[in-house]
Amino acid sequence: MFFLIRNLSLIFFLFFYSNFIYSQSNVFEFVKIPVNSKLTSLGGYNVSLSSDDNNFFNLNPALLDNGRNKNISLNFIDYIASIKGTSINYIDSLKSIGKFGIGIKHFNYGKTNSYDALGNYLGELNGNSIELTLSKSKKLGQFIYGVNLKYVLSKIKNINNNGILFDIGGLFYPTYNKDFTIGISLKNFGFLFNNSNSILPFDIQIGSSIKPEYMPLRFSFTVFNIYGVDNLNYNREKLTLNKLISKINFGSEILINKNIILQAGYNFMNRNDINYKFSNRNSGFSYGILLKIKRICINYARSMHNIQGGTNSINLSLNFKQLIN
Repeated sequence: MFFLIRNLSLIFFLFFYSNFIYSQSNVFEFVKIPVNSKLTSLGGYNVSLSSDDNNFFNLNPALLDNGRNKNISLNFIDYIASIKGTSINYIDSLKSIGKFGIGIKHFNYGKTNSYDALGNYLGELNGNSIELTLSKSKKLGQFIYGVNLKYVLSKIKNINNNGILFDIGGLFYPTYNKDFTIGISLKNFGFLFNNSNSILPFDIQIGSSIKPEYMPLRFSFTVFNIYGVDNLNYNREKLTLNKLISKINFGSEILINKNIILQAGYNFMNRNDINYKFSNRNSGFSYGILLKIKRICINYARSMHNIQGGTNSINLSLNFKQLIN
């Protein structure tokens, strides 16, 4: 109990300390972009889905407890413009420390020509970002809590920004039934190593997932940007209700059988993050399909954004232990 109290005290100290280092830039926004097909198809936000998908500890470290040991997941997303993202997540356990997760996420922003205010050519501009994650969780009866420790680095041309971020999360089973869960995650608080003008993308997210008994359906509702930096450029004439709705993410799954799952989601923020005249009627919607073929799981997802189209994401998961046997 003393060990638990001591660690929670340290976490909350870091949480309050992080409030003092907010500034004017958001070069770490990449940590909020999901490189995970299942999450993409469900709208982009989820902190409550109890499944064996080993990508979800990045969303809520308490979800690590449900991931499968010796499972590795490879993810790729063809994002907006020339931006590409990849990630690798792995879960295992050791007798000395129990279950743990390791994640690596990388974004390449491509290359573009750079000019000064007078139009003089300054050469090519490129950028990369990386996130390294260590995750640990602990189960206490109907409650699971977890912590993510993350190193983040963003490099745009010759400018580097790096730091340490933390997530703390919890998952609660109100009825001892994994078909009904409530999750909460405090994400991306910490400190920077260099004196820059970067904002930490801190956010609080709360959600719930439920699978009605005898129905092949599962629903998830997530509220995000509860305390996050809201980058949406709202028109002052828009109603407050519209702003509240933009913080809600809805995801659903149709469980055809144990090998086929259809997925769909809606994120109102994705419809409002650019001016309406650049949106299409499908903006905000996402969909995907999960296929389990023998010992390999494949998940494809597409998320709609603007008139230029959307993003495509694919995930490949496999279990080392099953492949060996």
